[in-house]
Amino acid sequence: MMKWWGWGDPQKTFPMDDKPNLWNWIGNKLHIKENKKISEPVLRSQVIISQANINEDFLQEISNQLEKNQIFITDEERLLHSYGKSYADLFYVRKGIVKKSPDIVIYPKSHEEVEVIMKLAHAHNVCVIPFGGGTNIVGGVDPRDQTVTSKGARSIVSLDMKFMNKVMSFDPQSQTAVIQGGALGPDLEMQLGEKGWSLGHYPDSFEYSTLGGWLATRSAGMQSDAYGKIEDMLVSLKMVTPTGTVVTRTTPASSAGPDLNRFIVGSEGILGVITEATMRIHRAPEVKDYKGFLFPSFEKGVEAIRECIDKNWIPSMIRLQDAGETQLALNMKSPKKGLEAIIQKQIKRFLMATGYQKPCIMIVGFEGDFKNTQTIGQEAVKILKKHRGFSLGKSVGKTWSKDKFNVPYLRDYMMDYAVMVDVAETAAVWSKLLTVYNKTIEEVTSRFQDEGDGAGYIGCHISHTYKTGACLYFTYGAKQTVGKEMEQYYSYKKLITDTFLKNGATLTHHHAVGYEHSPWMETEVSATGLRALKAVKDALDPKNICNPGKVLPVEDEMRLGVFGIDAPEVVHQSKARAKKRSGQVSRNLNENTIG
Repeated sequence: MMKWWGWGDPQKTFPMDDKPNLWNWIGNKLHIKENKKISEPVLRSQVIISQANINEDFLQEISNQLEKNQIFITDEERLLHSYGKSYADLFYVRKGIVKKSPDIVIYPKSHEEVEVIMKLAHAHNVCVIPFGGGTNIVGGVDPRDQTVTSKGARSIVSLDMKFMNKVMSFDPQSQTAVIQGGALGPDLEMQLGEKGWSLGHYPDSFEYSTLGGWLATRSAGMQSDAYGKIEDMLVSLKMVTPTGTVVTRTTPASSAGPDLNRFIVGSEGILGVITEATMRIHRAPEVKDYKGFLFPSFEKGVEAIRECIDKNWIPSMIRLQDAGETQLALNMKSPKKGLEAIIQKQIKRFLMATGYQKPCIMIVGFEGDFKNTQTIGQEAVKILKKHRGFSLGKSVGKTWSKDKFNVPYLRDYMMDYAVMVDVAETAAVWSKLLTVYNKTIEEVTSRFQDEGDGAGYIGCHISHTYKTGACLYFTYGAKQTVGKEMEQYYSYKKLITDTFLKNGATLTHHHAVGYEHSPWMETEVSATGLRALKAVKDALDPKNICNPGKVLPVEDEMRLGVFGIDAPEVVHQSKARAKKRSGQVSRNLNENTIG
């Protein structure tokens, strides 16, 4: 389980000491004058959790069906399942405020147990939120039920899938494997790797996210250029709904009506719980070859990518960083010494003289068998160099590979210094891509100016490419506006999202909807499309017990916007007032384990 106040391993922090140039660069960008932490998380003992709202009839029946170590109502378990890892989630919990917690946490061990849990939840009108690794950054696992019954608010269960983590079978002849929904990325790759196979899906959250979570959010991995997004890897699945289990057939293709696989993928738990899936797998690659190139502009890098795709010499991974993100990457490196430093200085001088004043780094990866990777690599490199890609060799690729899962820790580090830092991603067709990119940079930079001294950072990279277009992934940061932190955050969220949609891009490429993006869903899918989604939800989940308040816009949120619902003033209440309001009494963390 990840740390309660931030990202990842509780024993791990961002390795700032290994990057001697980074802090000064950040300070200059954000106008931070002192290297002094001013907004560290409160102690765990100061976190306030509301009194559990237990449906005793449901709890008694489910206790008769499952083992003691599968059901918890402890404060510790409830806290760890109260939110994902969005900026808003962490901003609140770092101040000791948890707006809503699940009332019960259940760990199923099999598909059949999930069926039992869902049947009882439906009978007792208990809400169920599927929980994989808890990495969602758009509010996808946050308890948000607004239903009030004659008995009061409904009880909420967080269904943690981590015990369902096995590769159940694999079919090497068909190149498929049946995998349980709770399998974490490292676990399933290890199990497949032992037999010489791989799924090859590596999102940034790979270490802490699950197959079920990837499917529920239509995830994209770093090698999506070679293997596709997660929906492209899916063959068939099982999903337990409150009214029955959906099972799709394991066949290479079908024309038997609309594709239910595609409908379920991206449903974010609002239709049911994905318990297992048959996935396309491939032999573990013989070769993993990563190289770095430097382009004189973002536009030149885009031209090179498009020609590689047009001529079908496509690397398994292409990551093009703009000038802003390239500056960040260069300042994350350890400085060279001695002869290497002299050589580097000469190369830099040459590049500046030949038009690389605002360079953009591209990292390309070639994975597979030796012969194919060699052929594709040679032809792709020719194209990159044709568009003025300056070879940086393999060292840049090695540096990126080493740090690729560390970047989320940087957000936690910067929040200690009262910095708002977040990401936003989208996708657009090639004819609109650069307009979306330029308009977003322009709007956010203008907002930095409007807030005062112009301090702020925004950078972008292309992380996933297609015949028709690509994904743009933005990272941005600014000093928090003290006393109005959530107003500031949601104003940036709205500005960026509106800019995406106004210029022909999608609402989200792979982070999904949750509740933070739901107010824009009608714009994304049309009013009629939204009615179709609601109709399916009503058919499979007539009582709205499955992850309520996600994907489909909630009326109050449409009227007020997410910001109006989020009630930022709660942050500034005193601990005494908040404690009095919640009626919380401190308890031993283990005393509420069922048994």
